[in-house]
Amino acid sequence: MKSQFHLELGMPHLGRNNLSESSLFKAIGNDRWKQIEIAGKVPTSLIQDDAGSRLYATFFFLEVHFAPDHPLAAHGENETLHFDTDLWHCRQVHLDGKHVLTDTPQYWIRSSNVFIYQERGPSKLSISIPANMDFSEIPELDEQPDSLAMCRAARAEGRFFAPEPDDVDVYEGERVFHYTFDQDRDMNGAGLIYFANFISILDASERGVLADLPHQIPQSALDARSTWRRRVGYYGNAPATDSLKVFVKTRMRALPDAQHGRLLDLAFDYRIRRVSDEKEIVVSSCRKVSPMKDGSPEAAWFSAMTGGA
Repeated sequence: MKSQFHLELGMPHLGRNNLSESSLFKAIGNDRWKQIEIAGKVPTSLIQDDAGSRLYATFFFLEVHFAPDHPLAAHGENETLHFDTDLWHCRQVHLDGKHVLTDTPQYWIRSSNVFIYQERGPSKLSISIPANMDFSEIPELDEQPDSLAMCRAARAEGRFFAPEPDDVDVYEGERVFHYTFDQDRDMNGAGLIYFANFISILDASERGVLADLPHQIPQSALDARSTWRRRVGYYGNAPATDSLKVFVKTRMRALPDAQHGRLLDLAFDYRIRRVSDEKEIVVSSCRKVSPMKDGSPEAAWFSAMTGGA
């Protein structure tokens, strides 16, 4: 199933540095649910299995594929993003598709869904098959999307991306960030932690661990950082009364850049566990860039952290 999606960027879509990743996923997520509703010929609120359980097309995989010289921050206020989209299904259980920027098709966002119901609330989600949804307008895949295999491998490895040869550890091992839910902001209408709000939780964990370094990172570097590559695997959710432990590894390198001279390229690997039972519910890897002009506080910080490299 092919369609188009147009997103005019206004304040609800912007963060500290132009396009917000979490807000982008919210918009794309809503478009995916609209695609399901139109193709399936049933309102998303009424999708159910043969047992009468309400089903949700929850996201189990997300991917951002941009470039260091064209991160999400390349898009700002009053710009309209035009996407060409597709949607596929596998055995009426898994959905997969991309939102590809029409004018620059090398940049895209991929997302995969599975239909679930709450067997025992947010802590126990189970997969099922819609009984009242029409799949005839959604092309069928010959096999499961490879995003499933990527999520399984990432769960075993604790990351999606291997380090780059020139990456330098910002600190040794992992650091832990503790997160308590904002019950009026983080939850969605299904009583689950909204998939796009997990991105904001990861953002908060980055700030938390980078704020406690021997050489304090400039605030300007944190405010300007922008995602150019990410993968996320979701393996569960959590009740609003729970809390999270976010384990973060951080690496960095410098990249040449025609506009700024150099870019600070930060790499993060994250693992999120529920505090209540230590179940791992999210694994993600991400790379973000921030301008690093010669003589800037960012350049001085990078030099101090790398011994003058």
